[in-house]
Amino acid sequence: MRQRPTRLYYFSWAVIVLILLTAIFGGMIKPHGITDADKINLLKQQQNNQITYQKPPLPPGSTFLLGTDHRGYDLLSLLLNGLKYTLAIVLALTLLRMLFGTAWGLWVGVSGKGAFMLRAVHKVTSTVPAFLFIYPPVSGMYAALGLFFGSRANAESVMLFTVIFVLMVTFFGVIPLAYQVAERARYYNDKQYVEVSRLMGGSILHRTIRHILPNMRLELLFTTLSEFVQVIFLIGQLAVFNIIVWGSERIDLDDVGVEAVNLTSHGEWVSLLTYGMTYVRSYPWIIVSAAAALSLLVLSVQLFLNQLKKRFDGTVGISK
Repeated sequence: MRQRPTRLYYFSWAVIVLILLTAIFGGMIKPHGITDADKINLLKQQQNNQITYQKPPLPPGSTFLLGTDHRGYDLLSLLLNGLKYTLAIVLALTLLRMLFGTAWGLWVGVSGKGAFMLRAVHKVTSTVPAFLFIYPPVSGMYAALGLFFGSRANAESVMLFTVIFVLMVTFFGVIPLAYQVAERARYYNDKQYVEVSRLMGGSILHRTIRHILPNMRLELLFTTLSEFVQVIFLIGQLAVFNIIVWGSERIDLDDVGVEAVNLTSHGEWVSLLTYGMTYVRSYPWIIVSAAAALSLLVLSVQLFLNQLKKRFDGTVGISK
């Protein structure tokens, strides 16, 4: 039985709509440009009848509310422009997990085939966080392929690493998801009306589509939102350790290139987090802005998920 919607339920919907609108129109409403023409080498300021010059990154102020990066790009503008890229990346990884995990789990749960193998693999991989499986090989490959050169890295190397990164992030999310889906599918498959369908000649596909999936649709919706949050956490952890696979550009901080830095070329939030971690002591406003934005995104989705569960009679869905 559905519960009556509360004000918090409507508020959670409003927050999600606001996030989607920001992703769609953020690039249009950003207060400053983020093109080559908008780069700042020195910012001229006049104070007490004296002219001074300040080199970016610039701290938060009246002109740049959240400060700037090394190029002089406004961080607020980068965040507004980059949200759509972050959502697209996280959503793509989430859907890959859901596609393969749900298909695998339904097959095992309804047919009973491969249950022992799935249980064994899940038992092994669930002993430690996915991050510990993924980080050692991808960090070694990241360095070996020279991807710390940002936009100057070899295009084929970037593509190879991206494919492997996506496969690993997907695989270590598919296993626990498939296991839980299989358990729920097996529960519904043991119902009497499903058994009647089987005895009447209903195929595995027929039983899955007509009987299993309709009962699991809310659980799968809740799981998708939960996986969305899990993906953000995972790629955020990798970003803290300087593992990113999306667009960045490398700039030299002096004429001879003794020191250089990789920056996100379009404001993608996870890449911005990696950049901020590099200068967490020198320019803390960068990491604060990126971390706060990602935290608000996670909290918003989590609030929406919790309110949906309460709305539909407290159904808890599939949990890890």
